[in-house]
Amino acid sequence: MFDAISETKPWNFPIEVFPTPNAVTGDLLPNSQQIIRTDTNEVLGVHGRAYKPVLHDDVVNSIEDAVIQSNVSKDYEVIPEIYDNGAKMRGTVHFRDLYIENKQSAEVGDIVNFRVDFMNSYDASWSFLQKSKGFRLLCKNGMVSGLAIATSKYKHTTSINIEGSANKIQIGLETFINNRDRWAKWTRTEIDQENVETFFKATVAKAFTRQRGITKTNEKQLEKLLGIYSNEKRQLGPNLWALYNCLTYWSTHTSEDSRSPHITAFQREGAVENALNSSAWHKLEDGVTL
Repeated sequence: MFDAISETKPWNFPIEVFPTPNAVTGDLLPNSQQIIRTDTNEVLGVHGRAYKPVLHDDVVNSIEDAVIQSNVSKDYEVIPEIYDNGAKMRGTVHFRDLYIENKQSAEVGDIVNFRVDFMNSYDASWSFLQKSKGFRLLCKNGMVSGLAIATSKYKHTTSINIEGSANKIQIGLETFINNRDRWAKWTRTEIDQENVETFFKATVAKAFTRQRGITKTNEKQLEKLLGIYSNEKRQLGPNLWALYNCLTYWSTHTSEDSRSPHITAFQREGAVENALNSSAWHKLEDGVTL
């Protein structure tokens, strides 16, 4: 039994691994096991025999140890949150004293704080993941870097590498600081409305289809993205910085149009990272018409 319970830590509850019974006969399945939250008797996940649960509390502790070992800051706050009755956990390390200001922005005090996000699950939806990124204070939207160099990911068949996590935090901070000039360039790179719409259609508003050679657009998604961009453009101007903030706003503000905002946010962040690494985005950076 993984007995780790604390009234002051909602993510720290006891779990136990049991063989999985056949739903019809009740016989135990030979290659299956389930994770039971023993204080509520809820099944949090069903897995193969190789699966080894990584406790939420061990993840939080390892992140705290990695932050200390990285020595990037002493002014920080670790905030974990659980979802789906504890089957999923997602958290953030906010570094209050690590930030940069985009002085080229039309918004005065356009400040982005450095932060580290982490996640874990008992239902196999998320591996243990650690990712460095920014947090724009003006509208509280996470800045998706699109740079995999600042990410650590561990399957639930391996142990957490604290030293490796600490190194990723240090690398993430360096990448974050180096983005200052890139963000400033984006504020100087003007784009027209047609290019914005073409970019959306080629990336985050592109609809899935099984038909080869045919591209479809998620019109509802496109309309929402254009609305967000219009608002960002009014504040920041018709430039790449406004488009970037539109993407990060869309990826982090999911409560209005999703029954599971935490899952939608995770999916959208991945979509934004892909968009920022796309040929379409690089063309916009270079001032090339799409």
